[in-house]
Amino acid sequence: MAEYRLENVIDCPIERKWALFFDDAFNVEMYEQGLGFPKCEIAERRDDGEVLHRRMICVPKLEVPKALAKIVGDRTGYEEIGDWVRSAGEWRWRLVLSAFGDKVAINGTMRLEPLGEGKCKRVTVFTVAAKVFGIGKIVEKTAADNVISGWSDSARWINGWLARNPA
Repeated sequence: MAEYRLENVIDCPIERKWALFFDDAFNVEMYEQGLGFPKCEIAERRDDGEVLHRRMICVPKLEVPKALAKIVGDRTGYEEIGDWVRSAGEWRWRLVLSAFGDKVAINGTMRLEPLGEGKCKRVTVFTVAAKVFGIGKIVEKTAADNVISGWSDSARWINGWLARNPA
């Protein structure tokens, strides 16, 4: 199991970033138009005032090594299941990969830190652990690479969107 830490500067205050993060139309636009995903659907959303729960179903465009392509086939989708715990200021999430189910665990947190001048820092920490005989390390590396590129690409897209849509 490996742990990763990502930091991205987002060109808006924390309050606006949280609002965009939970805006369904914004997310669908980002994933489908901005990141080129064939599918992004908000499948579930509950909010009790302290915890906002969201489940998204996504089909990304992925770069997969040939060794995995035969196993994964057309099952490249995933579910992102997460809870925003307001009192902790933290999004706690996990990904369930269609191709591997509970054999691959991708879990993480995301929080926002103020930077001043109308910006914030998105800090994402996540782990990847694969229990797939013979190809576990390849699966872990590919999953981590895709998560890293996804969060980095989303930061670039969000900042472009913010430049086009000032508050």
